[in-house]
Amino acid sequence: MTDKLSGLLIRIRGFVTRRLLKRILLLFLVISVSGFLLFLLFDRLFPLPLQRLQYSTVVVSSDGSILSAYLSKDDKWRIKIRKEDIPQSLEKAVIFKEDKYFYDHPGVNVFALVKAFFRDLRAGRVVSGASTITMQVARMLHPERRTFVNKFKEIFMALQLEKHFSKEQILEMYFNLLPYGGNVEGIKAASIIYLHKNPVDLSPAEISTLMIVPNNPNHFKLGINNPAIITERNKWLNRFSKAHLYSQSEIDQAMFEPLNAKRGTMPQNAPHLCNRLIKKIKNENYIQTNIDFNIQKRTQQILADYIQKLALWNITNASAVIIRNKDHAVVAYVGSANFDDIKNQGQVDGANALRSPGSALKPFLYAMAFDEGLATPKTILYDVPCNYNGYQPHDYDLTFRGKVTVEDALLNSLNVPAVKMLSKMDLNSYVRLLENGGCHSLVNQEKKLGLSLVLGGCGLKLWELTGLYVALANNGQYTPLQWTKNQVADKTVPLFSDNAAFMVSHILTEMTRYDVPANIEGAEDFPKIAWKTGTSYGHRDGWCVGYDDKYTVGVWVGNFNDAESPELSGASCAVPLMTKIFSTLSVYNDFNWLKFPEGLGIRWACTETGKIPGVYCTNQVLDYYIPGISPTETCDHEQLVYVDQKEHYSYCKTCLPAKGYKEKLYPNYPPDMISYFELYHIPYQKVPEHNPNCTRVVRDNTLSIAYPVNGTEYLLMKDESQKLKLQCSASNDVNLVYWYVNDKYIAQSKPNEAIFFNPDYGQLKISCTDDKGRIANIHITVKEI
Repeated sequence: MTDKLSGLLIRIRGFVTRRLLKRILLLFLVISVSGFLLFLLFDRLFPLPLQRLQYSTVVVSSDGSILSAYLSKDDKWRIKIRKEDIPQSLEKAVIFKEDKYFYDHPGVNVFALVKAFFRDLRAGRVVSGASTITMQVARMLHPERRTFVNKFKEIFMALQLEKHFSKEQILEMYFNLLPYGGNVEGIKAASIIYLHKNPVDLSPAEISTLMIVPNNPNHFKLGINNPAIITERNKWLNRFSKAHLYSQSEIDQAMFEPLNAKRGTMPQNAPHLCNRLIKKIKNENYIQTNIDFNIQKRTQQILADYIQKLALWNITNASAVIIRNKDHAVVAYVGSANFDDIKNQGQVDGANALRSPGSALKPFLYAMAFDEGLATPKTILYDVPCNYNGYQPHDYDLTFRGKVTVEDALLNSLNVPAVKMLSKMDLNSYVRLLENGGCHSLVNQEKKLGLSLVLGGCGLKLWELTGLYVALANNGQYTPLQWTKNQVADKTVPLFSDNAAFMVSHILTEMTRYDVPANIEGAEDFPKIAWKTGTSYGHRDGWCVGYDDKYTVGVWVGNFNDAESPELSGASCAVPLMTKIFSTLSVYNDFNWLKFPEGLGIRWACTETGKIPGVYCTNQVLDYYIPGISPTETCDHEQLVYVDQKEHYSYCKTCLPAKGYKEKLYPNYPPDMISYFELYHIPYQKVPEHNPNCTRVVRDNTLSIAYPVNGTEYLLMKDESQKLKLQCSASNDVNLVYWYVNDKYIAQSKPNEAIFFNPDYGQLKISCTDDKGRIANIHITVKEI
């Protein structure tokens, strides 16, 4: 009976125990599910405060070196470091010091937390938080006073972090939020500002230093309380030694490593470019440029040193842009000689300022002329006075050279031949070519552009002009400049043929020219480059752009206050700077980098006109030409004239006598060249006066009125006897011209001779007739003021 009772009791106790366990398990399950659901509810109601995860924007060079950095939106130096950029030794040391079980717990170390809870109860306050790295991140995201209530908030946020982020992301946040005093947060910002290096370059001693400061940044102030930091650092180094985190030799060396921490400033390289990019590119932690850090630093120093030498000439600033030709990448960008020079407006970005480029646009005019079949390098142009509706260009030295080749006109930057060439072309087509080549600043200036455009009658930016020259280095192909690594490449635009690009580049590599600096003339080790200068009106801007197959370098020299300087010119100031920069880039460049295009031809040309030699051409020179495009006229620089035996009169076939005449060659000068000879009293061989008894009237278009200008309105002062000038251009066989106003004869003169008359007010018809019967008419308006 007793045994049966005992068995019954055992069965009853087992049943009760199983029911109790089931209830306990059920209760635990209910609590767990409820807690989880409650957590999900609170997670939705109270999302993580991630506002502090705002980072400084950092502009870096092509190799990742910091060019410049900008405060975050909450005015912190908080530079984001990615998990993969955190040194392994740094990660191990931090986990050892702060949270050995970081990769094992769900954000909270329960055992450490319970232990700390009872310790805090005995103390009556929070003395030990047993904070995991995740909990520290939660506290740094939402800093609050250390209380029991806030501790529970911290735990909840830690669980939220673990739910939404991986361990690697949480560790990344930790390194980015560590406080280092003032407005410096994050290990990368601290490393750069206080230790002046990137975290990857930190020594064990420096790693230990940056680990202990966040525990008490108000006490361990880097640069102020370094001795206390060293003492605490060495304690941790001993612990690291026992944990075998570092070798003993590394520990021994670290123990005696001095701490030279001192708050510095963020790097400031290429500040003008960085300021431009920060305005253009938003919400990026890192802007990776194509800047070559070493080239940028070297160029900045070259400009700073060079501009000091120009101070005696009252020239205070300079800018430079360097482009790598193969990928159009901007590898150096210097906006001023010294960004911190307040006196001379160093913060102005000269490379992005609109300035007159002077003659720097001429190469593109001649490249266009080559492609349109208007000229070849040996084509003769006439550097003589001319007038285009009142616009009278002249050369920089106020002299005229008469007959010049295209090659000489470009090498010596002659203005008159360039304007004459542009007058034969379509101005709008030339403007389109420049705009397609990246000169977008011209778009808003189109209504003001005229023939003076080729002489710098416009505003361009240095980087635009330099990018345009890259097209010459790349066989006439233009591609927009690449400023950043992730920039989408734009399509290449053909500006002109590789033949035209070669001919222009070949001319610009010549060393026998006016703008060759004395210190490089004949220098055997100077790299072979092509370059062109420009000087703006009034000597306010000096330009030079040079290139080889690898780089294109553009420089500007002048004053940001627009002050003139008589010594300022592209040749005297910009070329030496450009060559100084280039010598650091391409000292060993290939002298044969300029490759002869397959489609380009070579032929003989007459030295008198640059045309294909005729029967009377004795002096010839080799010239480049584009088959099927370049002009094919035969030279006519000399004409066969019938004259009497004493060469007093010339004959045409109508009046040619049966005998008593001879044949003689005379130069066939155009009218504007004859005007030049007459104006400057230059002797030339003139065709004798035509037979006065000839009954044939010669009519052609070789007679033109130079002054007054057709269609112009002239304002004359009232009650003052003011006169207007009359002058024409006539051919070589003209001896006299006759002037008429409103068909009324007023005077006669020699061809190209200037005379003056008193005009009536109103509409006037001016007529000129030469002794061959040619007639030219113009109309002007005269008003009194």
